[in-house]
Amino acid sequence: MSTESLAVLSPMFVVLVSAFLLMMYEVFSTSPGRAWAANFSVLALGIAGALLLTQLGDAPVAVFASEGLTPIRVDTFSVVASLIVVTAGLLACLLSPSYAANAGHDHGEYYALLLFSVVGMMVMVMACDLITFFVGLETMSVAVYCLCALRTNDRRAAEASLKYFLMGAFSTGFLLFGIAFVYGATGSVSYPAIALALAAGDADATRSLLTIGIVLVLIGFGFKVSAVPFHMWAPDVYEGAPTPVTGFMAVGVKAAAFVALLRVVVSAISGFEGAPGPWLPLLSWMAILTIVVGNAVALVQDNVKRMLAYSSVSHAGYALIGVVAAAKGEPSAGSAVLFYLTGYTFMTLGAFGVLTFLERKDGGPESERYGAYAGVGYRHPALALSMVLFMIALGGLPPTAGFFGKLTLFTAAIRADELGLALVGIFGSIVSIAYYLRVLVAFYMREVPDPGPTPTATGSVQLAA
Repeated sequence: MSTESLAVLSPMFVVLVSAFLLMMYEVFSTSPGRAWAANFSVLALGIAGALLLTQLGDAPVAVFASEGLTPIRVDTFSVVASLIVVTAGLLACLLSPSYAANAGHDHGEYYALLLFSVVGMMVMVMACDLITFFVGLETMSVAVYCLCALRTNDRRAAEASLKYFLMGAFSTGFLLFGIAFVYGATGSVSYPAIALALAAGDADATRSLLTIGIVLVLIGFGFKVSAVPFHMWAPDVYEGAPTPVTGFMAVGVKAAAFVALLRVVVSAISGFEGAPGPWLPLLSWMAILTIVVGNAVALVQDNVKRMLAYSSVSHAGYALIGVVAAAKGEPSAGSAVLFYLTGYTFMTLGAFGVLTFLERKDGGPESERYGAYAGVGYRHPALALSMVLFMIALGGLPPTAGFFGKLTLFTAAIRADELGLALVGIFGSIVSIAYYLRVLVAFYMREVPDPGPTPTATGSVQLAA
C-alpha cells in the first residue's frame, strides 16, 4: 500500500484500531471502565472526523487499484459521506452512557460494536465494486445485530434483534443473487467496468440477465434503507432496540446505504441501454410508496419510537427522489442527497437523544406512548424546546435544515423532469407535520393524569388528544 493510500484511509484505520483496542481492554481488564470506553470512542471518532475534514477538496485517490480495478475510491463525495456516518457514531456514543447506566446494561463491548459498524459504513461509501461494498455491508450489519440484542433481559430487544437478523439475511440473499447475475452479464463487479460493459451493449439474453441482476440488487438496497414494501422490519426493530442504537440505525445505516446506492446508480448502471434503464420505474414507485405508506402509518401510531420509525421510512422516500434524479443525469442530485442526509442526521439523532435523556430523568417510562410524555414541556423545558426544534425540522418547516434539504431534493427532481415525484414529496411533507405536532401536544397540552382518573377526566384527556 502506497503512502498516499495509507494517508487517505487513516480515518478508517483510527476507528478500526480503536475498536480492537476496546475489545482487548474489555477482555483483559479486571475492572473494565465503562466511562473510559465511552470517552475513548468519542476521542477516536473525533480524530477520524478531523482527519476527514483535512481531506475535503483533495484529488480523488484510488486505493488497491490494479489492472483497471478500483476496490476503494476516496473522493470528496465519499469523504462527506464518511463524515456523516462518523458524526452519527459520535453522537450515539455521547448519548449512550446515561442510557446504559439507567437501563442497567452498561457493556464495554457496546462501544467496540459501534466503532466496528462505523468502519463497515465507511467501507460501504468508499467502495467502487460490489464485493467490497458487500464486505462493508456485512461488517456493519453484524455489529448492529449485536447492538440490538444487548438488552438480554428485554423480550422486545431479543425480538428486534432476531427480526433484524432474519430480514437482513433475507435481503443479503437478494443482494448476492443480484451481484451474481450482474457479474454473469458483464464479467465484472467493478462499477466502472459494469458501466463500460453496459455502454458496449450485448445480446438480448445478456440484457435480460443484467436487468434481473440490477432489480435484485435494488431490492437488497430497499431492505437496507427500509423502503416500502421492504420496510416491515423497521418499526419493531426501532422500538425494541436501545434508544441510542435506534437513532444510530435510523441515521448511520440509512445514510451509508443511500450513499452506496447512489454510487451504484451513478457509477455503474445509470447508462443501461444509453439511458436510465427499465429498473428506473422500480425506484420511482418505491419512492412514491415509501413516502405515502410511511406518512400514512406514522399518523396512526400511539408509540413515539414507532412514529419516528415510520417517519424514518418516509424520509427514505424523500432521499429516493434524489436517487431517481441522479439516475436521470441531474448533476445536483448527488449533492442534494448528501445535504439532506447531513441535516437528517442531526434532526433524527437529536430527537432520539431527547427521548434518551427523558428516559433517564423520568426513570424510564413503561412505554414510549404519547401519554407517557404528558407535561414534559413544564418538567424539562430545555429538552422540550429542543424536541420542538427537531420536530419542526423533520417536518420540513422553514427556516430549518429540514426545509432546505427537502427544497434541494425536490428542485433536483424537477430539473430531472420528475415533477410528479416532487409533488408527492411536498404532499408527504405537509402530512408529516400532523404527527410531528402530536409530540408537541403531548409535551405542552396534556396534563399528567391522576393515578385514578374519573371517567369524565379520562374522556377529557382523550378529547384533547
